[in-house]
Amino acid sequence: MMDQQLVARIKRRSKYWGQTAPHQWFDVRVVEDAGYRLRGNNNNYRLDDVTFGVRLANGFIVDLVNGKTNRRRTSDRHG
Repeated sequence: MMDQQLVARIKRRSKYWGQTAPHQWFDVRVVEDAGYRLRGNNNNYRLDDVTFGVRLANGFIVDLVNGKTNRRRTSDRHG
């Protein structure tokens, strides 16, 4: 089985935009919190504030919105 990590990046329309470099992916985990389901980047986020991806063991990130795969920590703009 391949190791995978859920990652996210903050959408431009989010009030949290600016907490990372633009379009930068960061590791997240899902927690039991009714309002802020995600933990990552030393912060808490709502599902609506981020775009999701998956980092594969080989370092590539699959953007779950558009299906594109890349090795960079950033990718095509949306959100």
